[in-house]
Amino acid sequence: MKKVNRFQTAAILACSAMCLAFPVAVSADFAGDVNLDEQVTLTDAVLLQKYLLGKETLSEEAYQNADLHADQVVNVFDLLALKKQIISSTPDVPPEVEPTEPGPEIVDPSGKVSVSSVVYETDSVALYDAEGNEVSPSSAANVSVSGTVVTVTAGGEYTFSGNAENGQLKVCTDDETEPDAAVTLNFNDLSLTNENSAPVYVENVGDEVTISLQKGTVNTISDGTTHTDTYTNSDGETKNINGAIFSRDDLKIKGKGTLVVNGNAEDGIVSKNDLKLWNGTIEVTAQDDGIRGENSVRIGDPDDLVENGGDGDFSNLNLTVKTNAGDGIKSTETEEGKGYITINGGTINVNSYADGIQAEQEFTMNGGELTIFTYEGSDYGNSSSGNNTPWGGGGMQEGNANKTDISAKGIKAVGLYDEAGTTWQSAGNITINGGNLTINSSDDSIHCGGAMQILGGNFTIATADDGFHSDHELTIGNETAAFDSVQIYISHCFEGVEGVTINQNAGTVYIISEDDGYNAAGGSDNSGNGNNFGGFGGWNQGEMSTSTGTMNLNGGLVVVNSANGDHDAFDSNGDVNLNGGYYCANGQDPMDCGDNGNTINYNGGNVITLTAGNTNLNTRYSFLDEQNQVIVSFLSGSGNAGQNCTTCTAFTGGTVSDGETILEQAETFAVTIGGTLADGTQITAGASSGGGFGGNPGGGAGGFGGR
Repeated sequence: MKKVNRFQTAAILACSAMCLAFPVAVSADFAGDVNLDEQVTLTDAVLLQKYLLGKETLSEEAYQNADLHADQVVNVFDLLALKKQIISSTPDVPPEVEPTEPGPEIVDPSGKVSVSSVVYETDSVALYDAEGNEVSPSSAANVSVSGTVVTVTAGGEYTFSGNAENGQLKVCTDDETEPDAAVTLNFNDLSLTNENSAPVYVENVGDEVTISLQKGTVNTISDGTTHTDTYTNSDGETKNINGAIFSRDDLKIKGKGTLVVNGNAEDGIVSKNDLKLWNGTIEVTAQDDGIRGENSVRIGDPDDLVENGGDGDFSNLNLTVKTNAGDGIKSTETEEGKGYITINGGTINVNSYADGIQAEQEFTMNGGELTIFTYEGSDYGNSSSGNNTPWGGGGMQEGNANKTDISAKGIKAVGLYDEAGTTWQSAGNITINGGNLTINSSDDSIHCGGAMQILGGNFTIATADDGFHSDHELTIGNETAAFDSVQIYISHCFEGVEGVTINQNAGTVYIISEDDGYNAAGGSDNSGNGNNFGGFGGWNQGEMSTSTGTMNLNGGLVVVNSANGDHDAFDSNGDVNLNGGYYCANGQDPMDCGDNGNTINYNGGNVITLTAGNTNLNTRYSFLDEQNQVIVSFLSGSGNAGQNCTTCTAFTGGTVSDGETILEQAETFAVTIGGTLADGTQITAGASSGGGFGGNPGGGAGGFGGR
């Protein structure tokens, strides 16, 4: 049965049952004969009405007959045309003649009728009940109308269609009569614009409001460039309404249709409580922030996750966000247990002026395809003053002097600070369990004020600052995972991975950096800027812990290639603990520890060191097992290779066959695991000192020793 772009509202013309009772002569193409009885009567109109309400289906032939406009789409306009056809073709009937078909139900004008659907008609509104009968605004039991402003006042399901150039859809239920009221708004080719107010405004609802995007429809919500609408919060304060879709309570968006939101004044979609984006195609363009859920933003229904009993299919969730001056997606609540963003799946594209995603307390990603571009991307090169004034915006003063003066990070979890905004207290955590992430940012690609755990996923990173930056502990990989559990390719960065404590447990990390590849650093850092004041900067908060940095290299593969200069492949302000895994360290100092009696503790692991002084990554290096089979193989810089291996042997040159390719996002620099090496040369030289391997010049331990 064909079901194409139907309006699930029944807009029936008011006419007497007597006039509609007589059959009308059918044209050769049977236009209007929906029930296929070779005549056109009220029965055809009733059947078409039920089809549009979703209560009946039509055969292919009936669908063609119902398409009175011959545009291959059956909708409310065909129903209107059918009613006009029946009325215009009906002969005069003597008053004593009874109709042969039942007429529409007559409602007592003094009674109240529940409205089921609303049709905006440019400068007016039409209301209909569940059977498609038109309801006057004065008779409506659950909505109120003022011009083109429609307010839903009771829980239930409603369908909205049509268009209004200065319209509004409001929800305001009564908590006393309906404390648990839930409202579903079916958007069915709805187009609302409003010059001075939010076109969609949820003022109050007991439970939550759900916007359901009907399959095959395109719905557009746009505000003007200024807002005059306000609300009074629980503290009696007057607040501005600053989104095209603005909800003071929980808001959920789902469906198989399309929602286009244009926030021309400030934000696109705003919820002052929880915001859930379960599925549908959602396109948001905003002058300031794109999507904002004060308490939380959740993307992808968690019930669809395989671990929760779902099918894991998020293919019907597509989210696009573009901002001109603010953040892409953000959650701002500082109360404990709130201020978090979770992505469970779907395809998400963010192009933001400031931070791509900013969570006040917690960011979690379990799956999906996430692409983020911030400000001018990794090509940003305008040198800033590197100022440390309170409005320095985004911090980033600890390393790269070529900074933006805004916070333009890819993903950021801020954390909670003291009243002065200078000392971190808690939260600000990032956990990524899976998904594919592509980030091109002017600021740090992934940054948190608390702890960062990168436990799964494929990452393609390019940034003008740090790739991964935690102001506290940063962990890559689970302890028992393999090379392919986490795959990170950083094609351009200032520093690749930075945290106070770095735990490298598993996965594959490939870095091309201007400065250090891995940097375990304590002391003042300033780069955790909370940016609580929008996309234009914030107080200089978020300093790194003052504890001495520690680097624990436990497993996986890490290949670092640092640019020529005083740059280290692996640099720790404290100890470096080499416990296991495979490493290629290309830097002026391949591995460097602190000066205060710190050491590189070599307890295991396998290292190739290079002091090539270049990032000409055209030489193959391989680690082989006792059977001379490839463990892992990759390209790195040329020249001055040394090694220190305890569980394998290291080779340079040659070719690998029959291996498995991982890190495919790196293309030329993809990594091979397994296979056979031909024509390689074993590296026999010891690990390179590089002017201080194992310690900074003038202090620290030398070599791999210092245990």
